[in-house]
Amino acid sequence: MKFKQVILLLPVFLGLILGQANSEVAFAATSLPEFFDLLESTEITPAEMEKQQYYTMVDEKGREILVTGRKIHVGDEYIDQDNKLYRVTGVRGYTAYCRFIRQVGAVYEPKRQNLLVFLQRFWTGALPVQKEQNENEQPPSEPKRLIGVYHTHNDESYVPTDGTFSVEGQGGIHQVGKAFAETLQQKDVQVIHDETLHLPHDRGAYRRSRVTVEKILAKEPDVVFDIHRDAGPAHTYAAEVEGEWVTQVHLVVGRQNPNMQTVRQFALDLKNTADGMYPNLVKGIFMAHGNYNQDLVPTSLLLEFGTENNSREAATDGASLFADVVAYYFYGPETEEGERKEAAPGITGRRGLQVRGKVNVAAARNAFWLLAVTAVSAAAFYVLNTPLHVIREKLTPWLAETAPYTEKGDLFLEKIAGYIRKAALFVAAQSKVFIRLGDDFLQPVSAGIEQIFSFLKENLFLLLDSGDRLLVFWRRQLNNIIQGIREGAGRLWRRNKI
Repeated sequence: MKFKQVILLLPVFLGLILGQANSEVAFAATSLPEFFDLLESTEITPAEMEKQQYYTMVDEKGREILVTGRKIHVGDEYIDQDNKLYRVTGVRGYTAYCRFIRQVGAVYEPKRQNLLVFLQRFWTGALPVQKEQNENEQPPSEPKRLIGVYHTHNDESYVPTDGTFSVEGQGGIHQVGKAFAETLQQKDVQVIHDETLHLPHDRGAYRRSRVTVEKILAKEPDVVFDIHRDAGPAHTYAAEVEGEWVTQVHLVVGRQNPNMQTVRQFALDLKNTADGMYPNLVKGIFMAHGNYNQDLVPTSLLLEFGTENNSREAATDGASLFADVVAYYFYGPETEEGERKEAAPGITGRRGLQVRGKVNVAAARNAFWLLAVTAVSAAAFYVLNTPLHVIREKLTPWLAETAPYTEKGDLFLEKIAGYIRKAALFVAAQSKVFIRLGDDFLQPVSAGIEQIFSFLKENLFLLLDSGDRLLVFWRRQLNNIIQGIREGAGRLWRRNKI
């Protein structure tokens, strides 16, 4: 292939590669999980953890939004405890800068009004979680009361309880998964707690745990959870729920998979349910860089219970409370006799995410666009490698058939050409009038601006003199804040556990 042809085709292939790296235009992320694993690790290294070099997300005013051991990338999104959505716009060192987007309600995707945004949604392959059921459509099957639990990072542990943050084997995170499973089993829910080891804790762990997920999915569970712990200071996950100090749970959604929109809505449904049952239990939802095997099924989530600096007991207590939320979300409330009703109204549950036995609309749409891009690339390749006289010979019969229509178009344009010319001259004349009027209008405005600057110049010294008094006031306020922090730290120190 000639050098010019390679240059012309390069943007097409570059667009495909960039589309994989962008969750909003992910053509075929399901087929490239290893590709993302090999790019870079999604978490900080053990050396960074020992030095407490965590990632911090701050908003436009410098307020701390999130402290985590997961690497933060531009484009990552975060829904905080108050359902405020933030998007990362820049990362420098261990600090990620984000901006507030909007308040998120029960549904993540806002109603789209204009055609351009609608087409963008069609391109990204968004799959609405809730939809009206067609009369001819078969209702989804009832939940099987079966939940899968596994651990991609088996070594994760809790320093106050386990003595270290990493154990070569089954770390403290397995005990957290056990508490989660036992609470579900007490509610007559079957649990597949797969404790297969996927060591070492490196970039290939998710690739190895993918085999475990596929084995669990063969039994067709209602949902699959990958249970982890985060990294960061203890206080970032410590929360008082129902009068007891526990660790919060963090929901993580992978941005690099075609099910991202559905998994994200699933996480939001779970959070809203938890907010009604146990306020302050869910820390937030992190739409992070990665896949996390969530391309295999939309009813899957990565759960993080506390950090390495929290106690394992606090993490197991938080996991037990979240197991209550999961049981209620999927199977409804318990009656006094221990039997369960239908899921509570307004809760999506498995019914809203049922895809087994049906066509995955998102995957099909992504495949369509991938084939379309491939067809365009093939056409461009054919044009570049075919002599022009051959193309001209093949197009001549088709152009001859379209000649009558083009001649009619020429006749029509000939009639209205005079009107177009007159309209252009009229617009040009009116533009000159508006420009001249604009100059006249700016004269009094410019005089007003000059007066404002003169006033500021005259009062500048007065403002500088008053600065000293302002500094005294703010210094006093700062001393009060430091005193409050000292008293709060004392109360935290006296607490038995975080």
